Amino acid sequence: MTWLALAVLMCAPAGESMTATLVEGSVIVAGAPIVTGAVLQPGDTVETQAGGRAEIALPGGSLLRIGENTRLTLSPIPARSEFSARLFFGNLWARVHKLASGETFRVETENAVAGVRGTEFRVEAGQEQPDLVRVYEGTVQVEARDGRWSHALEAGTGLRFRREAETPQAFDTRSESGHSFMEWVRSRKTADGFEPGRIRRAEMRNPEQEHRTRERVRRRDR
Repeated sequence: MTWLALAVLMCAPAGESMTATLVEGSVIVAGAPIVTGAVLQPGDTVETQAGGRAEIALPGGSLLRIGENTRLTLSPIPARSEFSARLFFGNLWARVHKLASGETFRVETENAVAGVRGTEFRVEAGQEQPDLVRVYEGTVQVEARDGRWSHALEAGTGLRFRREAETPQAFDTRSESGHSFMEWVRSRKTADGFEPGRIRRAEMRNPEQEHRTRERVRRRDR
C-alpha cells in the first residue's frame, strides 16, 4: 500500500495545543461528540458525519478545515518540528503559516507522496474515485511512493491519482461552484481576514503585510 504525504514547513512551538475553533453538526473524537473550543490531543481521530464540519487551529497559526463524511487522524507524536495527519476519506483544506527550515507537516492518504513549501491546498480522498490535490498558493511536489512518476503543482494546478497519476491540470475556482465543501471553506474568512480558496501566485503575495496582519491578530487575542 502506498500513501500520500504532504510535507510542509511550519512553526509549531512546544506546548501549544490543537483546538477545534469551529464545530458544526456531528463531529466525533475518541467516540464522543465535541464542541467548539475542544482541545485535541496527538493521535486523536476526528470523524464528521453527514452535515458535520470542523475547523482546527494548529500551533503556529496553521489551520485545517474538515468537510462532512471525513475521517482524519492527527499526529500521534507531539513534537515542536513535526505535524502529521492521515486522511482516510473525505475532504481536507489546509492553510500552512510561517515556514521554518527543518519543520514538517504531512497529510497521508493512499497512493502517493507530496512535498509542500508553505501553501494553501486541499486534499480529497474517496474510495470510489482517484484522490485529488488542488493548490491555491505555493508549490506541491507530488510523486509516487515507488518513484514511477512525479509532478510539481503550482498555484492553480491540480492532480488526480491512485497508484498512477493523471496529467496535472490547471483549474479555475469557478469550476468549484456547487462543491459544498469549498463553498463552506470560502464562506468563512480566517481570523486574520484571509479569504480562502482564491488562487494566489507568488507575485500576488505581500509577505510584510501578511506578517503585520498576523501580529495585530495575536495582540488582539492576548
